[in-house]
Amino acid sequence: MSEPAPGIAGIRKVLRCGACGGKIPVEAAQGSLNCPLCALALVRIPGAQELHPMAVPRAGRDACWNALITELRLPFEGSATELRSAGLLLVPFWRHADETKRSVSRSGVVVSAADLTPTGLPSLSLARRRVRGLAVEQTTRTGDGMGRLAEGAPPLDATVVDVMLQPGPPPPGAAAASEWRLVYYPVWSFHYVVFSKEHYHAVDAITAVPIGPARRINWPLIATLTLATMLAAFAVAQPLTGAAAALPAWIAALAVMRALIRWERA
Repeated sequence: MSEPAPGIAGIRKVLRCGACGGKIPVEAAQGSLNCPLCALALVRIPGAQELHPMAVPRAGRDACWNALITELRLPFEGSATELRSAGLLLVPFWRHADETKRSVSRSGVVVSAADLTPTGLPSLSLARRRVRGLAVEQTTRTGDGMGRLAEGAPPLDATVVDVMLQPGPPPPGAAAASEWRLVYYPVWSFHYVVFSKEHYHAVDAITAVPIGPARRINWPLIATLTLATMLAAFAVAQPLTGAAAALPAWIAALAVMRALIRWERA
């Protein structure tokens, strides 16, 4: 991970906007700014010649920590739960969208450009395009959704995560005019201890919603779908195998339950 680029105030460098391609004079000490041409918020990566679009965080540390407490029903009797550290991360993602379609309903394919699984943030890929609680695809569809840096606001106190993963080939059926573009998305990362056991979880800094493993498992839904699968499998197999249909019904139900739990936990 890299911190915002240090520098000497007053020295300027011309960098390119990664969204519109415009050339922007940037103070050496600036870590983030709004593009004067396309108005998107941009983040500066040390040593890079391009400024990359980012979604501006809207939820603060306390709001996200309280959301995590509420979601997981963390105990606070005595010193049962202790927050060790919290940090705002600007996480890189690769976004692929057909730029010829100018619609707020236009969806895109978003994959992770960094593996932060140990911090509680599951990775997005072409095989898994959704993680519960992570709104990166919806937020990055439009500039209005990504937000703007407020005029005169203090520099953004966030850690910029290094790009670790390349996007690979375009997704199947991609338009010729589309390409992978790098975008940064804000996430609050929390390290805390519950009854002496360490936990690492992440919360979306746009919506203040806990992400993936930080979400409670919906056991009633899992139980209902598992039971429905078992009954359906038994009904299909029973005319052929009689009472022995119970075995494949149980196997099918266990497979569905396992898949649902893995989906819920991302």
